[in-house]
Amino acid sequence: MTQLQFERLIQLHGDSIFGFCCHLTGKVAEAEDLYHDSVMKAFSKLKKISCGGESDYLTARNYIIGIAVRLAKNSSRRLSNRSSVAQDVNERELTSADSAEDIAGESERRELNAQIRQAVSSLPEKLRAVTYMFYFADMSISDIGAALHIPSGTVKSRLSRSRSIIKKELEEKGYENY
Repeated sequence: MTQLQFERLIQLHGDSIFGFCCHLTGKVAEAEDLYHDSVMKAFSKLKKISCGGESDYLTARNYIIGIAVRLAKNSSRRLSNRSSVAQDVNERELTSADSAEDIAGESERRELNAQIRQAVSSLPEKLRAVTYMFYFADMSISDIGAALHIPSGTVKSRLSRSRSIIKKELEEKGYENY
């Protein structure tokens, strides 16, 4: 990958990588540091990143996300500090609705999303990282396995355990059929 291609990669996918870092760390300041460190580490390994077509940019994005996960894990070990899921900074404001049902539905949806974010943030680190990569970074199971250097079956197993833990927590809080 050339420097010009790397710049194009950051233009195309920089926001999604940063958003993933926000989900991973839970704090904007830490996300900025993680994003910067991940991009710099990827830049130092330009020769390892292949980029021939547009689909390779997505693969390169996944490579940087994998770097971010490993850096966050290493930082977590060093500091013995578990991160929590960021509250959605860009959560849109409640707009004036035409009916009370719309307001109630929007309120219930926000409450459910908050409960889901809380449940995900309480997952063990291995499950949380895979969950973020699958749902927030829209990475495939094989891409997650490649980024974390684990088999696809392990990724599937962790996602399954993650879903069952989240479902159990939501049911305990009175949410059903989620």
